Formats: sequence, structure tokens, C-alpha cells
Amino acid sequence: MIFRNAKYFFVQGVKGLVSNSLMTLASIGIVIASLVLFGFFLLFGMNLNAVGEQIKEQCEINVYMPNEMSRDGVREIGSALSEIEYVKEAQLYTKEERLQNYREGVYQERAEVIDTLEEDNPLRDAYILVLEDVTKASEVAAAAAKIEGVQEVVNRQDLIQQILSITNTVQHVSVWLLLILAFISVFIISNTIKLGMFSRRKEINIMKFVGATNWFIRWPFIIEGMLLGAVGAACAFAIVMLGYGSVLPAIQEFMGNIELLASAEVINIVIALFLIMGMGIGMTGSGLSIRKHLHV
Repeated sequence: MIFRNAKYFFVQGVKGLVSNSLMTLASIGIVIASLVLFGFFLLFGMNLNAVGEQIKEQCEINVYMPNEMSRDGVREIGSALSEIEYVKEAQLYTKEERLQNYREGVYQERAEVIDTLEEDNPLRDAYILVLEDVTKASEVAAAAAKIEGVQEVVNRQDLIQQILSITNTVQHVSVWLLLILAFISVFIISNTIKLGMFSRRKEINIMKFVGATNWFIRWPFIIEGMLLGAVGAACAFAIVMLGYGSVLPAIQEFMGNIELLASAEVINIVIALFLIMGMGIGMTGSGLSIRKHLHV
């Protein structure tokens, strides 16, 4: 009995989609648009979080010396840096080492350009400060900047705060955008269900006359809404993941050592959220339409 009813509800839900094809396409289209926009904001925010965590784990403060400073002067500054509270280690990174790293790394294919800089190296000696407590990065950076002879201090903790700030903004924008588009989706799906109810009003009246329960009448329309949302969610998922997979290699190359989230790492989260939101939007649209027009 349960299986037979479930089959009936599903078949009637599919018939409702087919009988109002134009409104069905409009409903699916708006669900797709809503979830695609939300999906790209979601992936952007997730990657910003991942980048922030990686930078936090590698949290180091770079302290640069003037190019003309003698090696003895550089060592004196190194000793002063080591005495700053919360500094675990001050690692000297000479301009010769930096030039060699450029030759073997980013500019490996253009090593001849780096060779021309050996006699007049434009890079500066630097110290990398490894911290005991990354939350004290701002204090350590301020103390390092006060040491006489230090030319520049670069604190990655500031970058982390900027990334977290951008992430919060993206999350807020994506939530509000989803709510607005979800409202539009619910409105269109509700109208689609209304058309189905209007075209089957005689059938519904007969069903009520012979004793069909309100929920027996409701279920085909609820399933119709869920199918609308599920189809829209599936299409949006395909668009978002194909788009993400196509642009990820180029962005990853630009980011260098900072690892972005691979498609395999986000696919489960995206498909789960899309299905929940898509079917939820569809059910909400159906529920509002049925409640208003079934008179039960």
C-alpha cells in the first residue's frame, strides 16, 4: 500500500512538471541561477579560509636590512631580533641566498637574467622570525621595527586578518544573495504549483468528495516542488564544479606554494548543500501554494 501510494505520488509529480513545461523551466532556471551564484561565493569563501589557515601555519615575520649594510651590522641586528620576546628563532636569509632561490625557483627558465644581477645584487639581507606564539605577531613586528638599522618589517599576520575580513564579507554577501534569490525561486515555484492545481481542480474536488485526505492530495504537489529543486540543484552543481575545475589550475599556478582546495575536497559539501537548499526551496514553494489554494 505504501509503495503503491509512493509510486502514485511520484508519477503525479512528474506529470505536473510536464504539463506546465514553461513554468517548470522558469522555476528550474531560477533555482539554477540562485545556487550557481551561491556556489561560487561558497567556493571562494572556502578557499579564502584554507589560504588563511596555511598562512597562519607558516606565520613568519620578515625583517629586511638596507642593501648597503655590512655583514657585521646585519649580525648585530640578528642578535637584537633573537632577544625579542616570543621570537623562537631569527634565521638569516642573505641576499645571495635569495638571488639563488630566484634562479632555482620562479625564474628558473630565465636564469640568464638572474646571472646579470650577481655583481650588483638589488636584493636585501633579511631575517625570518619564527614565533613561539603566532597571536603575538603584531607585538613582535612592532618591536622589530624599533631596532636601529631595520629598514622594513613584513608581518603576514596582517594578511591573515585581511583574508579573514574578506571571508566574513563574502559569507555575509552570499547568505543575503541566497535569501533574495531563494525568495524569488519560491515565488516562481509556487506559481508553477498553482497552475498544476488549477488544471487539476476538478480531479482534486472529486478526490476530496470520495474521502481522500488532505495529505494524500498534497503529496504529488510537494514531490513536484522537490523535483523542481532537485533538478535545478543538479544542473547548478554541474555548472559550478565544471567551472571550478576549469579555472582551478590557472589560479593555483598564480598562487604558487599556497594550495587551493581541490575539486575532490569540496564536491561532497557542495552537492549536499545544493540538494538540501534546492529541494528545500521547492518544498517551501509547494507548501505555500497548497496551503493557500487547497482550502483545508
